[in-house]
Amino acid sequence: MRLLESQAMPRCTVLLPLLGALALAQTAPAPQPNSEMKDPAGQKVSFRFRTLPHSVQIYTCKPAAQGFAWAGPDPDAIMVAVNGLTVHHYKGPTWEATDGSIVRSEGALARHYLPAIANAVHWLELPAKDGTKQFAAVTFIHRIDTSGGLPPSAKLCDAQHAGDQERVPYSATYLFYVPK
Repeated sequence: MRLLESQAMPRCTVLLPLLGALALAQTAPAPQPNSEMKDPAGQKVSFRFRTLPHSVQIYTCKPAAQGFAWAGPDPDAIMVAVNGLTVHHYKGPTWEATDGSIVRSEGALARHYLPAIANAVHWLELPAKDGTKQFAAVTFIHRIDTSGGLPPSAKLCDAQHAGDQERVPYSATYLFYVPK
């Protein structure tokens, strides 16, 4: 009997995390083709920003269901509009202009779209909230035309590297929408 019990324990140890991972995979939204991304109904683009060089997505090595994994990303980007308005995009996600205008979103509410190039972070549609000043009427934010920004693949993420951060260069265009 002891032999059977000792054999059952490793199976449970392997099966339970596997079942948990499968359940998460089924509930995670699959990215849609980027051709499906449209201007939100009744909205128009009010601001168009492009990230400047040295903009990054920050990943942190953290414990995960199966060991360790790169978590995030958290942006650290400077963006500029044609009219010269400069915005800092950072964790939250939050966009803060040099004139004090701020708009936020909730990353969990983002709709994901496949990027136009393979080695890039997803295009996103984010509902906007808490807009102030010039961003008070912003209702949606699109991140499009992405390049780079994927989790580091050449860096180790394990118990010895827990808490390590990697800053991965990326570029994108951000569209801020307001009602027509």
